[in-house]
Amino acid sequence: MLSFSNVYAASNSTTTEHTKAFIQVWGLVKYKSINGAQGKFNADSVFLALINKVKEADENQFRELIALLLKENPGLDDVNRLHTTKESVLTKNIDYRWIKNKLFTSTIQKQLVVLTKTYNASHAHYFIPTIAYEGDLPHENAYPNYTFDSEAMNLLALAKAWNAIAYLFPYRYVMDQKWELTLQQLIPVFSSIHSRATYEKSILLLESSIDDTHASGFLNQVKSLPEIFNLKYYPSFTYKIYQNCIMVKEFLTDSLAQASSLKPGDLIVTINGVKTKEWLKQRSALLPASNQSVKNRLLTDNDAFAFSAIDNAILNVKIKRDDDYLNVQVSLLDRKDKKAGEIVNTYFKQKYAQEQLVKGYEDLPNDIALIRAGYFFDKNLPKGNEMMNFSQNLNKKKAIIFDMRKYPAAPGLFYYFIPMALGKPAFRFAQYFGADISNPGVFSKKDGIEVFLSKDIATEMPLYTGKIVILTDENTQSMGEWFTMMLRQINLNTTVIGNQTAGADGDMKHLNLPGGYEFLFTGNGIFYPNGKETQRIGIVPDVVYKPSVKDLIATTDMHLAKALQYLNNK
Repeated sequence: MLSFSNVYAASNSTTTEHTKAFIQVWGLVKYKSINGAQGKFNADSVFLALINKVKEADENQFRELIALLLKENPGLDDVNRLHTTKESVLTKNIDYRWIKNKLFTSTIQKQLVVLTKTYNASHAHYFIPTIAYEGDLPHENAYPNYTFDSEAMNLLALAKAWNAIAYLFPYRYVMDQKWELTLQQLIPVFSSIHSRATYEKSILLLESSIDDTHASGFLNQVKSLPEIFNLKYYPSFTYKIYQNCIMVKEFLTDSLAQASSLKPGDLIVTINGVKTKEWLKQRSALLPASNQSVKNRLLTDNDAFAFSAIDNAILNVKIKRDDDYLNVQVSLLDRKDKKAGEIVNTYFKQKYAQEQLVKGYEDLPNDIALIRAGYFFDKNLPKGNEMMNFSQNLNKKKAIIFDMRKYPAAPGLFYYFIPMALGKPAFRFAQYFGADISNPGVFSKKDGIEVFLSKDIATEMPLYTGKIVILTDENTQSMGEWFTMMLRQINLNTTVIGNQTAGADGDMKHLNLPGGYEFLFTGNGIFYPNGKETQRIGIVPDVVYKPSVKDLIATTDMHLAKALQYLNNK
């Protein structure tokens, strides 16, 4: 699997240093110059015209190329107009120390500093959406017919994505590694691309480097997953990552269960002599995530990445069963085998069919209502006179449970119907920061509807004072985290019961890359009213749900059972 360790040794060459510095200057011109803001800087064409010359240049030639790049892109030194209060802007990402690079003459350094202080007075930017929550980054060519055979085009993909993160990603400051070092390490990687698979692998490595769960959406675009992850075999059972082990949950068929030495609840602690913790770490290197909880989620999804990079269908594993440790052999299913494929597909089709029967709303015993965000659809929203019945029914309940463990299927339910039904007028429940078009790289606080519940809520009911419980886990992501923040502040009688969430709150941005791909990342900063961040951390529960092995293999929803126990015993 591709990692930084096998490319870093080659990343200190003069060519890499020149390319790195050029990408940084090019990005500064693209996002900070007046020409860039007004669409008068043809960023891609300039990059493709100069990058090969940059790679071949000596120091003097390199400086001439940088001077040429800066010549047609004047900046306006207007420090006073950029002055803002600490409370209204997020500036933690700003770091222009790279301008002091000895590759740049003092004259060039002064020009670069002027660009960093340039004020875009037009209130529009050619490469940045005008509305903060819009997802698509404008005027970015996708080059859909690209065939992955041009080093210049591959480096353009790196330059576009790297600079988008540098100027439009509000959480650059919480990455595990400095973004400038990532650029240096990835230049040799992108320079050596020779196929679609190596291109996709390189983008995955870049997405993984930003420590952002939204970036995991790129996996859905990858056409070479079997090749990249060496996906040859599939386990005969479903599983969950539990205490750095792989816990067997359920076999795909009864016959596979009977043929296996494993049992539901077994914990796999070593595989082929490798401790499972290290085994999983190796196989999650290319899985983009904000935190380990999401890494574990991705390792256990339908692609079964925990069982990637295996060259033999027989594994020698050590398991923990109750208090005993046993050495057993595990047989895997060959993904190319037609019968094995049918077994896997049949199992997941049955699971999907069962999910279709799950209700979005249920009246539970003891005057408790259950609303499942992922199963409450627009068609279930109250219409006309139904709203009063919906409101009265909720208000008479002793408690309401909101299950946020699946992405909300009907956003309007939470933006409008729930607060109206529970008598909660519009209120500010978060701080929302979007890219500052006048000063890219800075994020300014937005005071519009983004941070309020719908302002036209007509609350005919008094504020609901009953108990509210919110269920969360690693699947509570983005909009799910956003609405959890809101629900948590409905009243003072609210409790979040769960585990670490996905840590990717904020609208997702889409950047076109050569080959028809989209580079994905969180584009807005979301914070609690007190300034506490949600990125990577997620929604911290009031009560941590710590399932046992028996809970995880149970056929009933033990997380929900925990919430009911909490409500009935409180």
